[in-house]
Amino acid sequence: MALLRERLLAIAASSFGLLSSTLVLPAVAVPTDAHGSVNGSVSASGSGITDADVAKVKGEVGVAVVDTARKKQFILNQDKPFPMQSVCKLPIAIAILRLADAGKLSIQDKVTVRKDDVVPFYSPIKEAIKGKQSDFTIRELMTRAVCSSDNTACDLLIARAGGTSAVTAMLKEAGITGIRVDRPEGTLQPESVQIAKFLKDPRDTALPQAMVEMLQKLHSGNLLSKSSTAVILEDLFNCKTGPARIKAGLPVGWTLAHKTGTGRDVAGQNTATNDVGVAVGPHGETIYIAVFTKGSRAKIEEREAFMAKVAAKAVAGEL
Repeated sequence: MALLRERLLAIAASSFGLLSSTLVLPAVAVPTDAHGSVNGSVSASGSGITDADVAKVKGEVGVAVVDTARKKQFILNQDKPFPMQSVCKLPIAIAILRLADAGKLSIQDKVTVRKDDVVPFYSPIKEAIKGKQSDFTIRELMTRAVCSSDNTACDLLIARAGGTSAVTAMLKEAGITGIRVDRPEGTLQPESVQIAKFLKDPRDTALPQAMVEMLQKLHSGNLLSKSSTAVILEDLFNCKTGPARIKAGLPVGWTLAHKTGTGRDVAGQNTATNDVGVAVGPHGETIYIAVFTKGSRAKIEEREAFMAKVAAKAVAGEL
């Protein structure tokens, strides 16, 4: 673990130097041959992602890709908000680390977790609680939230950050707009059953472009200290969820620091399936990728295949 931390500190340090000399493209920049209006949505005609690829998702799709080496950007539906689902655990972790950098908490502080604190749905921390309660460090809760997508760990971090409004406020203070955290998982997940209402709800959503901009700020050291950047990168590189999504589209030799989000299916329709991350090539190439889907009636394999194709085309320079 010590060797991994040293490696991540080195990656973080090198990223600061690398990205300070690369182009951060303006939010409105798009490839001139990649977009057109089709029934109020965005068309992928002219890019490596076709309208047929998008149609296979059978739902709404949001994509943002920034290739720093080629100084290119590709966007689909940049102005549409998409439910983050567990992707929200990344900005929540960033908020916690910003508090740590400000001296308002230590990630080694302990939090008592009781059996009664466990929220429904996915909370493997339940099995780690001995008896009625156990203590976990904030660092351990972050790893469980980011790497394992534990909902209880997520909600405890939200509480420690001062609530969802405090998390969103910290993001805005850091210059991140277009991403909002409004509800803990214990509230959000039961409400997602009302899928028609949920898909129109602006709460707990992100704009694809905003997510990529946050990833750029994080990776370039503009959000956190070097040590805190290394902490979150460690978890993101160790995230094992969604192997058939962005990661499946990356060639051998590439690594991925990412966070996935997967909502439930309701009456044959999926609430949301997402993957966002930083893909790093063997020679330091860096591509920021965010892919969101909502309201899809396609099988998860089709949704994930779309994400893999976006990553493959991004690496090939075909977006």
